[in-house]
Formats: sequence, C-alpha cells, structure tokens
Amino acid sequence: MSEYRSHRKRIVAKTRKGGSAATSSKRGSKERYSKKGNYKSLSSYQVLISLFVFRLVNGLSTKTFFQADEFYQCLEPAYNVVFGTGYMTWEWKENIRSSVHPLIYAIGYYIASLFGSDRIIELTPKVIGASIGSIAELYTYKFAQAVGHNETLARTTLALSVLSPFNWYFITRSFSNGFEMLLTVVALTYWPWNGALDMNKIIVSCFFAFTSCIVRPTNGIIWLYLGAYLLCQHYRKTASLSLMVNLILILVVEGSLVLLGTSWLDYKFYGKITFPLYNFLEFNVFRNLSLFYGKAPWHFYILQGIPLILLLYLPWFVHALVRLKTYRLPVVQMSFVVLLAFSIIPHKELRFIYPLSPVFLLLTALSFTNTFLHIPKGLVFGIILANMIVSYFFTRVHERGVIDVIDYLRSDPSVHSFGFLCPCHSTPWQSHIHNATKASASWFISCEPPLHLQDSLSLDRYKDESDIFYDDPEAYLQTYLPALLRHASSVAPSSEIAEDLIHPRHFLHEWPTHVVIFEPLEKTMDTFFKDSDFEKCGRFFNSYFHWDDRRKGDLVLYCNTTVLKPDRNVE
Repeated sequence: MSEYRSHRKRIVAKTRKGGSAATSSKRGSKERYSKKGNYKSLSSYQVLISLFVFRLVNGLSTKTFFQADEFYQCLEPAYNVVFGTGYMTWEWKENIRSSVHPLIYAIGYYIASLFGSDRIIELTPKVIGASIGSIAELYTYKFAQAVGHNETLARTTLALSVLSPFNWYFITRSFSNGFEMLLTVVALTYWPWNGALDMNKIIVSCFFAFTSCIVRPTNGIIWLYLGAYLLCQHYRKTASLSLMVNLILILVVEGSLVLLGTSWLDYKFYGKITFPLYNFLEFNVFRNLSLFYGKAPWHFYILQGIPLILLLYLPWFVHALVRLKTYRLPVVQMSFVVLLAFSIIPHKELRFIYPLSPVFLLLTALSFTNTFLHIPKGLVFGIILANMIVSYFFTRVHERGVIDVIDYLRSDPSVHSFGFLCPCHSTPWQSHIHNATKASASWFISCEPPLHLQDSLSLDRYKDESDIFYDDPEAYLQTYLPALLRHASSVAPSSEIAEDLIHPRHFLHEWPTHVVIFEPLEKTMDTFFKDSDFEKCGRFFNSYFHWDDRRKGDLVLYCNTTVLKPDRNVE
C-alpha cells in the first residue's frame, strides 16, 4: 500500500473523530476518500476538448503584458525561424536556450504562413498556448488521480485549476515555464507513486522528465530527488536489484537519445553544433551572470511566489500542510527540496516555480474535499467571484497599454518608424508588428548583460544602455541621437562611467517618426521636445501601479510634425 493511501486513511480517521458536524458527514467523508471516489473517471477526450475551448477563450481575451520573455524567448525566435525577421536577443546569439519550445511555435507560424493572413499569424500563438495549457490541465487531473486514487479529489483539483486566477493570467502565454509545467505534470502522472517498479510507466515518465530538463536544466532537481527516493525504497530488496540495474541502463540510453534528439534540433536551429544545456549552466552557474537580472531575498518563493500563484486558495494549502500533515508525502517533500534549492539561487522569478503548481493545487484540493461541508456556500461563491474579478483585471486592464501602443503603431499608416525610450523589451516586437520594413526602421533601448566581464565587482558597476539612459535622459538623448533643431552640439553624459563598463556596442539611433515613453518621463520629454518638431499626440492607459517605478502610469506618444500626423489622438 502506498504511503499516500496510508496517509489518506489517517486523514479520514481524523475527520471521523471530529465534532457533531464531522459525525453527521461521516458517510460523505468515507465516500469522498474511498478508493475510487464518488464518480467514474471523466473522459479524457471530452475533458481535453472542453479545456481547449475554455483556454482558447482565455488566450484570445488576454490583452495585457506580463514579462518580456513571453515574446523574446519564444515568439521572436520562432518568428525568425519562419520569416527571418524575428528579434534575436543575446541569449539566442550566445546559444544558451534550447530550441525545443520555440520550434513548437515555429511549426504553428509555418502552417499559418500558408494562409497568407497576418491575422491568422497573430492568432497562432494563442491557439498553441491554449493547446499547451489544456493538455497541462488534463494531466493535472490525471496526476491527482495517480497520486490520490480518488476521483472526487481529482475533479476538485481540476476545478481549482480552471478557476485559478493565476492560471487564467499565465497558462496560455508563450512562456517556457508553461511548457515546463506540461512536461513536468505528465512525467509526475506516470511516476510510480505506489513504489512499484513499473518499467513502462517509468520510461514514459522519464522521457518527459528528461525533456523538461533540456528546456530548463533546473528541473533536474525534481527528478534527482524522486529518483533518489525510488532507489532508497528498493535498495535493500534483492529481488528488485536486477530490475533496478536494468531500469537504470534503459534510462541512461533513453536520456542519451533525448539529448541527441534535442541536440539535432539545436543544430538545425542555430546552424552549428552547440549545447545550450552547457551554455545555460556556464552563464547562470559557473559565471553566475544571472545576478545581472537582479537578486531577491531567500524567502521570495515562500512569502511571495506561492501566495501569488494560489491567492485565495492559500489558507487551504496551508491547512493541508499543517493540519492534514501532507508534508509527509514524497511529492510534497520533493516540492520542498525544489523550493529550498531555488531559494539559494540569488536570481528569482515567480514563474520559475510554476512547474510545481499542480502539486500546490492538489494539496489545496485535498483540504477542500476534507473541509467542504464546513465551508459556507457564500464563501465559495465569493471566492469564485473574486477570482473572476482578479482574472479580468490582470488580463484585460493591468499593463494593457504596452500591447495597445504596438497595435496602434503597427496599423496606423502615418507611422513609418518608432523608438521606445523605455526600459528594454517593454513591448512585443516583430512577432506582433508583422512588418519587417517598419520594424527594421524602429528601435528600443537595449539592456544586454556584460558578457565581456568576468568578476562580480565589475558586474556591480556595469551599466547597460537602459541604465545610462535613466541616469540622465537628456544627456543620453543629446549624446546618442542626432541633434534636434535647437541642439547644435552633443553633450557628454553627466554621470561618469568607465569605458570598460559600458557595453562595447556604440549606442546610436536615428530619430523616428514616433517616440514612446512611460508617464514618469513625461515632464522630462515635454521639456526636451519644446520648440522641436515633436509634439505629444497620444496616450495609452497602462497601469494603476507597477513594481518598476519607470513603468508606472500611461504610455505617452510623441509624433514628428514634419511627417503625416495621426488623424486623431489616441486615448
């Protein structure tokens, strides 16, 4: 009998020992935690179709921006594979990313290109994102079945996933973390949670596990722990020793084949033999240059990551850990190990722990099913309503302006070129513009890391183009762009920056027909453009609040009056 089944029996016993309310629901508790639950398993086909329709609506209705990697680590390289004009960031030039994820979108772009419609090309990522998200949620349901052996628990896990505001906000976006979550939850579904060495299931599980590690090497922490746990379960059983040896040999061969297959894809993608897995480790571990993108406190994932992913589900998650003592389960202990390892790494992002979200939802579902009869129905409806409001706000309102401004610049015929005086990668690029001529004449401020530096002291002092601009915007504009009518000469930046710490590329842009800034720079740019050919001609709402002070408020558009002006202001 698996460890989970034993633990489930203890939970049921504890429920039966409760007060009158628990006594009156004795039969309901027994049914909920029976081996098969109260219901038959749902049809995988019907669940998948329903989820796909739901997530397609989700993807098509999402009009906001979360992080630049949604575009620059997937859609831009995928677009470049098919059309040759996608923007390739330094990660792709340095070959540190696996091509597996963007190639999925490249296939979609290729099929869409056969129809010759920009609209179909634009919608393609939404369809692919809905497909990945719906398959991931189907396997979230199957994962709950595999671990809990309880249909009610599995259905509750699926319902919580569908109603999750964070999933509505994130799951259909083209982040590699969503694809990692899919690979991880499929692998966890086929993992032998009952401790039996089912050769076929383990081989299937490890195929998806190996692939997830290729996409992001840090996923290896999950499988190192689970593999070690399985070995420890069987190392004293002489009857299974030969089976274990055979299994290890088979997995070595399987892992090698996955590595060879993905290396071949990388060879075709990059046009040369390269190993992104090693390049990734060299950049992030050996040279530790990921610090360039910021550091977070050790408790980031505990106090911010999990609460933001779960939101109103958090009390039930904590209840499952503390009162139901689910911390004893191997899948939960694995999550603890991953969170501990990720907490040690200085650079942290919320989406890095997204592959663990099915585990979080499973624990939340376990608490829900255990306490459902004690939860006021008004509270349940209140949570659902609050989740809908949060989902709407973050997918339709918050940070919508950076998408709207690109739509406007792409479609307005008076726009011949544009420049973004904003933090780097604040908007999508060619994968959203679909106009090679307009995109090639346009620019944004870059923020490439100091690949030419080796020591941490220099890294702390290094300033990229974005840093130099925000240190002194006017001096930057006078130095690195041609003089406007009233400026006859260039002025050096007021801040002193050692030459060896400035990115080796010379920053030089031409003035475009349109310039975009965030609201905090509005007064500065109003003063700078005074008596010039540029005047304010549009405003796009973006946010009421933002973690980055440079991105707060609206986006403001300035037009060069020497070219055709827009027929109307944009509000």
